Amino acid sequence: MLTTGRIDDFVRYSRFSSPDGYDEYFMTIECAAGISFPAALEELSARYSSALDQCSLRDGTVAFSRIFLSDLVNQKPELVSSPIFGRLASGALSAIEQKPLHGGPVSLFSYHIRGANGAISRQCRRSGDNWGNDALLTGRNYSLLFTANGVSDRPDPPYVQSKQLFDSMAGLVADQNMTVPDTMIRTWIFLRDVDLHYGDMVRARKEFFAAVGLTEKNHFLASTGIQGRSFDPRMLLSLDSLSITPLRAGQVRRIEAPEYLSPTTAYGVTFERGLEVVFGDRSHLYISGTASINNRGEVLHIGDVEAQTRRTLENVRALLATRNAGVNDLAYIIAYARNFHDRKRIDAVLCEESGGNTPIIFVEAPVCRPSWLVELEGMAIIPGASEFPAFL
Repeated sequence: MLTTGRIDDFVRYSRFSSPDGYDEYFMTIECAAGISFPAALEELSARYSSALDQCSLRDGTVAFSRIFLSDLVNQKPELVSSPIFGRLASGALSAIEQKPLHGGPVSLFSYHIRGANGAISRQCRRSGDNWGNDALLTGRNYSLLFTANGVSDRPDPPYVQSKQLFDSMAGLVADQNMTVPDTMIRTWIFLRDVDLHYGDMVRARKEFFAAVGLTEKNHFLASTGIQGRSFDPRMLLSLDSLSITPLRAGQVRRIEAPEYLSPTTAYGVTFERGLEVVFGDRSHLYISGTASINNRGEVLHIGDVEAQTRRTLENVRALLATRNAGVNDLAYIIAYARNFHDRKRIDAVLCEESGGNTPIIFVEAPVCRPSWLVELEGMAIIPGASEFPAFL
C-alpha cells in the first residue's frame, strides 16, 4: 500500500510496496529561500542524502529525476558540474526551467525503485553533449525506459522542431526494441512559449500519432504539455517520456470521467486524461496535466484561481474514482501556476485538500490555455491482483 511521510519542511516522500513486487519511492526536495544557487545545490545534495538514508535507499536505485530551476540558461554549467547532478545520472535525468514556488532557486523530484524481490539491471545512455539521456531498467517481468531532455538539434520553426522531437523519441524507443503504440505510456512536453507554440506542437503530435497507429480506437498517451525552458533559447521544446515492455492486451486502460471532463479530441487535441497500467500486484494510474475544465471542454471559473484549483482537484478525484482510488493514493503531485502571485492561494487549497504529506512540486508554468491559472498532474498507485505479472 502507499504510505507518505515528511522528513522535514523541505523533504516529502511516498512509498508503495507489495509482497510480490518491488518497492517504489517518490520524493520531492526543496531548498531554503534566499540562498545562492551554489549553496542551493549543496543543500539539495545534503537533503537528498538524508532522504535516501531515511528510506534505506542508495544512489543506484534512482530511475528518473527532474530538476526544476529558476534560470537554466545561466545555471546549467554549475548544475552539470555539481555532485547532485552526477549522483542522479545513474537514472534518467531531466532538467527544466520552471521556477520553484516553494523555497529557493532549485527543487527536485526523484523516483526510485528498490529490488525487494530481485535485482534490476540498468543501461544508461547520454547524448554527445551529455544533456539528452535515457535509462532502461529491467527487472524480472518488465523493462522501463525513461527518456529525458530531448531537444531538437536545429533552431527550426516550432512545428518542425516538434516533428523532429517526436521522430527522435520514436527512434530512442526503437533502439530498445520497443514501439511507441505498444509500449509508450506517458510524455512530458515543455514549450518555451506555450501560448504561442502549443498549436504547432499539437498538430505535429496528431500527425505523428496517426503515422505510428495511435488512434481513438486504441489509446493515445497520458501527457502534460506545459511551458518550460531548456538551456538553449533557440530550442523551443523539450521532451521526456516513459515506455514499459512487455505489455499484454488489456494491460493498458484509458481513465475517463466524461461527466466531469470532455475527451481531449472534442477540441482537437490527442492525449488521454489518464492511463492505467495494470500489474499483477498493483496498478499505476498516470494522470495527465489536468485543469479547470468541464465535460464540454470549456474553462470554468475564469479569473478565480482558488475556484479553478478546487475544480481541478475535483476533476482529478473523478478520474481516480473510476479506479476506486482517491487523492490519498497519489504518490506525487506536480502543480503548475501561471502567475507567481497566485501561489499562496493555490498552495492553501492544495494543503487543505491533499492532507499535507503528499510529495508536491510547485512551480511557475503557464498552461496551454491562457485562461487556465493552474494545472495538476500526478501518479497514483493502488494495490490489486490480476493475471498479469507483478511489477517490476
